[in-house]
Amino acid sequence: MLGHEDWLKIAQDDLSVAKILLPQGLFSPLTYHCQQAAEKTLKGYFVFKNQPLIKTHDLYKLLEVCLIFDKDFEKIFQAIRVLNPYATKFRYPTEYDIPDVSDAEIAIKSAQIIMKFVLKKIAEPDTKQKDIFNV
Repeated sequence: MLGHEDWLKIAQDDLSVAKILLPQGLFSPLTYHCQQAAEKTLKGYFVFKNQPLIKTHDLYKLLEVCLIFDKDFEKIFQAIRVLNPYATKFRYPTEYDIPDVSDAEIAIKSAQIIMKFVLKKIAEPDTKQKDIFNV
């Protein structure tokens, strides 16, 4: 069975890809990878808590479950709000939904906030876990 470290590694890979795409101006796939980084980070927290995975891309639903364990997860609500639409929003072109550099930078920052928050929760002294990434 995969551990939470595996989920967090793949989440880190998604965030790394997003950062590589930024200077290339590839903002649509960048925003998608940021949403994926957040989703996999939250699912990694589920695994850490020995909870079954939820088959959803909806970050709000994942956040609801995290809040059952720790009300501090409210602190990442704004980052969740930013990233949740990116599971689908920029995957198909519409007249009004073409991301720009500002969208991309905010997406990266939001994914970093979520990842840093979850990694800190996993690394808290009472868990005896180490911070496995330097985010």
